Amino acid sequence: MNITVIYPKQAPKVYKICAEEFCRLCGEITGETPRMITDDIPIDSLSHTKTVVIGGKEVNRYAAHYKGKLPVTEGTDGYFISTAELCGNTALFLWGGRGRSTLYAVYRYFEKFLSCRWFWDKDVILRRSTLPFEDVFLAESTANEYRGTRYFAHRGLHRFQAEHWNASDWQREIDWLLKKRLNMFMLRIGQDDLFQKAFPDTVPYPPSDKPLPFTGDGFNDRTLFWDLRFRGELRKQILEYAIDRDMITPEDCGTMTHWYSRTPVEFLEKVRPQLLSQPKGTNYADATGLVWDIRKEENLELYFRLTDTHVKEYGQEGVFHTIGLAERAFSESRQENMRLKRLTYRLICQRLKETYPNSKLLLASWDMWMFYTPEEVSELLDSMDREQTILFDYTSDSARKSNLQSWGVEHKFPYVFGIFHAYEPSNEIRGDYQELIKRLSRTKGDPFCKGVVFWPELSHGDPFMTEFFASNAWQIKEQTVDEQLEEFCVNRYAESEKMLSVWKTVLPLAKLMSWSKYEEVTPWVETDIFCRAAYFLDMEKDDPRYDDYLLPLGKMQSESSKALEKLSSLWSTENEMQKRDCFDLARTVITRYLNGAFIKICREYIRKTDTRNLQNDTTELLRLYTRLLGENDEFTLYHTLEKLKKTHPVNPAFTPTLKRNCDNLYCRSNIYECARDVYLPETKMLFDMLSEGKYDKECLLKKCEQNRISFEKAPLIPNEKNGDIPQILLECADIIGRKSFCF
Repeated sequence: MNITVIYPKQAPKVYKICAEEFCRLCGEITGETPRMITDDIPIDSLSHTKTVVIGGKEVNRYAAHYKGKLPVTEGTDGYFISTAELCGNTALFLWGGRGRSTLYAVYRYFEKFLSCRWFWDKDVILRRSTLPFEDVFLAESTANEYRGTRYFAHRGLHRFQAEHWNASDWQREIDWLLKKRLNMFMLRIGQDDLFQKAFPDTVPYPPSDKPLPFTGDGFNDRTLFWDLRFRGELRKQILEYAIDRDMITPEDCGTMTHWYSRTPVEFLEKVRPQLLSQPKGTNYADATGLVWDIRKEENLELYFRLTDTHVKEYGQEGVFHTIGLAERAFSESRQENMRLKRLTYRLICQRLKETYPNSKLLLASWDMWMFYTPEEVSELLDSMDREQTILFDYTSDSARKSNLQSWGVEHKFPYVFGIFHAYEPSNEIRGDYQELIKRLSRTKGDPFCKGVVFWPELSHGDPFMTEFFASNAWQIKEQTVDEQLEEFCVNRYAESEKMLSVWKTVLPLAKLMSWSKYEEVTPWVETDIFCRAAYFLDMEKDDPRYDDYLLPLGKMQSESSKALEKLSSLWSTENEMQKRDCFDLARTVITRYLNGAFIKICREYIRKTDTRNLQNDTTELLRLYTRLLGENDEFTLYHTLEKLKKTHPVNPAFTPTLKRNCDNLYCRSNIYECARDVYLPETKMLFDMLSEGKYDKECLLKKCEQNRISFEKAPLIPNEKNGDIPQILLECADIIGRKSFCF
């Protein structure tokens, strides 16, 4: 097989990357790697070779030889793939409206015509002797201008928290985004070394072997694991990699102070910006977490110096993002708070118009979802310039009354439909997919819908959601949930029918933990109760909504038990992705029933019913689940810490920080060390009190705090593995099938 790949010499770097990716994938499939040449060679040198032309006629002079219809608009994310005659031979034209869509064309060719499949954790590539060069044609475009993901600032386990990722992790992630025809990602994991670069005479780099001087507790402890200079170099490398591939990387601007992007104490002491106060005891009461009052021109200037520095050092102008005054209250008067928040947005918009006049501003919806009424959102947007601003809604899947559908933006104001899906600790399978399909369908044909984004507080928690979002971001699908799930299973698994059967059992359980199920946040639904029961269960309150959770678990008890048995039998597969998903499916089943057990124990205690059998079975199930987590490195802090060390030396003061970042009442999740040393001991203390009829919450919490302090001081050590995951799953299936779990 003799193939020559021609890429444009005088064009952005992304076109050469397209050629390199085509050659790499061809080599993996056929064992032969094509040669690469630029478009400045004579055409008669191509007479004895199959030719691949990368890019359209605006960049590649060989593309001018294409005589067919051109079904793609220059500058867009549309593309077409076509064979046509060139120099007497059949040539393959990969033609995008711009750089990134030409890269889409490359990946789509291998996906559509060679059955390649792209997943975040692995590509599926089948070997063949040749590539198809006959009767190839595909033209595709999207109406969604923004299709992207957000990576957030929480820490914990390597797989789920992007701040832990190194350059190769990020390169694989960005490649996956492009393979799925996404065009935007946002690296919102703190401000890195912006203060040091923007104010070098004011803010020094902190020591790399000590806690940060302005650190807090829990997730507010932002002590660094890698040296700040290295983090800056890594950020630059990541964003350059994305920008070289023509991706959108929104720039933060305006009032950027948040719990993960705090003001260094040196800046506060030397510059002394005026601060907007917060009530004591809130997450932002400390001076490092207070927003600078941008009603003062000098403070607005200081904030934009950070933005300008990021544009210069790391990013690109064009698309900006602001959270406004998110999660803040500055006065007991609601009207005064709203006036201040609206003014802040106007000042940010005005400054952007002056400095970056052709830019777009993505207006984050989080604060609107949390604190605004629908009428207040409408009033705010009525004051915004529709040519400049886009409502960047990433709470479109919320069940609250105040959401995208009640804000009056559909068919009226530019917006992006966003799927939040999960809080930081929610690292198993979740989501109400039926409701998502209904809401996504409302955007079809709405010219004011500018895209679809996925904006959770963690990454790669739910493997189906990852694919569901990516495919619907390009074009809202006309398929049911079951149809999309079947397609997912066929593409991903060797034993697709068996896996599909388990998925169909688990999805109704996943739905029980939708992230925004009620008007208010309910800790026993939106974040797992089994890892914080001593704190959050109210042993004196029988919430009628408990039935919303317990009754479905009861109806599905037998199916759920059998699902774990099936997963036990499927564990022997050599398919890595199937194995990972078996583990995630099993975690979902087990944690739902752990949650249900704790809720039932609470309810029966209030009713003065003997729950000792259920307590014993729940403790046994939690012990088994702890062992299960310990069998998988992805769920151990020790493994996460060791991966960090392989990338760059780790701050010796960071280990307690890592534990604090995970063991706080917002972030507790499916982590082996926490389950072993915190959740199990707390469960025993709680159940001992209940069995003795001497429940005393204040006393219980004191004991829990003492245990938490001991956990924080202990070193992280390797977990012991016995390789008995199938047996653990069978034992969990047996417990869930018992009479005590008849909810």
